[in-house]
Amino acid sequence: MKNQRKIRPNLTNYDVIEILERELREAEKRIVQRTIMAMLASLFGLCLFIFIFISSHEATIKNYAAEAMRKSFETERAIHIIDEAAGTNFLEQSKSVH
Repeated sequence: MKNQRKIRPNLTNYDVIEILERELREAEKRIVQRTIMAMLASLFGLCLFIFIFISSHEATIKNYAAEAMRKSFETERAIHIIDEAAGTNFLEQSKSVH
């Protein structure tokens, strides 16, 4: 408690109320500061968790993407083979339309 003025030995109700109001303002300021610090710490922790989670699963995501591209190329090659075997030339017709 910081006393900004001397406390008289015979306190009046006004003095007591003034001291209590000052203490309440200081306590409220400390609570707000602690709440803001807790919110910032939790936000930082959440961001750190997301970053670590994404970093640890990056290889798996790359593997999924590579597998999808490989299957896409295989599918395109199979369609091309089927298209040539059937003699329909749908792929070339679709390329000339676009």
